[in-house]
Amino acid sequence: MKVIAHQTAKPSDYNKESEGYDAFNETHSALINYTTEQILKRYTVTSVLDLTCGTGSQVFWLTHRGFEVIGVDINSRMLKIAKEKASRDKLSIQFLKGDMRTAHIGQFDAVITIFNSIGHLTKADFEVALCNIHRNLKKDGLYIFDIANLDYYLNGNNIAELTVDWSTTTDDTHFRDIQYGTIDTNGILALYNISFIQKKAVPGVAQRAKTGIKTLQIYSATQLKELLNKNGFTVLEQIGIDGSPFNPEHTDRILTVAQKH
Repeated sequence: MKVIAHQTAKPSDYNKESEGYDAFNETHSALINYTTEQILKRYTVTSVLDLTCGTGSQVFWLTHRGFEVIGVDINSRMLKIAKEKASRDKLSIQFLKGDMRTAHIGQFDAVITIFNSIGHLTKADFEVALCNIHRNLKKDGLYIFDIANLDYYLNGNNIAELTVDWSTTTDDTHFRDIQYGTIDTNGILALYNISFIQKKAVPGVAQRAKTGIKTLQIYSATQLKELLNKNGFTVLEQIGIDGSPFNPEHTDRILTVAQKH
């Protein structure tokens, strides 16, 4: 298999995703948003910093449930959509542009980075981000995040589960995403996709097609524990995104709860 190089994503890498991001991800985010909410309640968290908020899925979910949330993201187009949604719903939410490796917003009960966000960083940059997350947390504060489970995707033919054909329609636009993935023993998950966008309100205009490859650095549960402990955290829980007990060979995404020490 050809060796795939992985580099930390640039802000502009998310521009093409912003247009159809909500259409594909809002439904898929509901489960992990609910589980995250339950964790925050269990640990009596009040203030939350979302350092990779995208278009605001977790921010809006948690705000509606009484948490004090600030959203930060590296991509201006994603933030524009989040701000427009907040304005539409008459919600006073602070959205800021920033990088999870460097943004110092304050000190919070919890920091979250959901939906495989850390996978967009190299291992070295993830450690930089961990140091920055540490300084954005109050004493004994929590860091909650998810990432695809390396042990799971190296097991059997589980990588085939990432072969998908998603289709959805909003008021005036039809979106379709086709994807397949490969994985290597270094934890580099490569996702190959083609996206189709068709504006229904513009007859005679051909659909647009975009192709691309995205790489993620993924980890085993053991690797995460080692990295977190090295960078000032103690792992309290590792579970599935639905809150189920973690199993190295059967849990596809690891949801980790770590405490600042």
